[in-house]
Amino acid sequence: MKRFALAIAAVSLACSSNAFAHKLIDANEEVSVAKSDLTLTPAIDWNRISRRPGNEAERWTLDGELLNDVLFFGELRDGDTLFKEVDRRNSPMPEFSSSMLLIDIPDFYQSSLRILKGHATFEVESVDPVEFLGQGAVRFEFKTLGSDDIVRRGTAVATIIDGELYMMSYEAPEIFFYERNLVDFEQLVATATLD
Repeated sequence: MKRFALAIAAVSLACSSNAFAHKLIDANEEVSVAKSDLTLTPAIDWNRISRRPGNEAERWTLDGELLNDVLFFGELRDGDTLFKEVDRRNSPMPEFSSSMLLIDIPDFYQSSLRILKGHATFEVESVDPVEFLGQGAVRFEFKTLGSDDIVRRGTAVATIIDGELYMMSYEAPEIFFYERNLVDFEQLVATATLD
């Protein structure tokens, strides 16, 4: 518990020093995300982090990305990666292929996230068929353990439309934050549409 409290304090300090890197997303206003046709209407105010995790990606948070991290991916095409390269020579990011099946998306996400964040473990706990953006989609839940020794849980939903990947994911510490903000993520997913 002491380690968790120290991590929270460090996150709070990091967030306050990087406050300029956030843009307020107002509640009840439709907004486009991830430089794509993917739009949604948040029910509460969010913070958009100006530093993009990938070329077709965007990150939102409520309390700081280590405490509640929502990622949007829009219109990924053949050869695109979810995240920017960390070490292209030794650990290149996996590339999306329009020939992927929906069932391949959890592994694609896992491989990408392991390279980006250096997760010690990443366990997919469930994979279920759902509807997202009016299409057949996949929803998966996962658990990770990062280098900070904090267990995080996550949920993601993804679909492929006309050979392009659209995905939303949410990740937060298992203790307190995941359950607290899961309903906020679900609200974003429920309002997602394509223009």
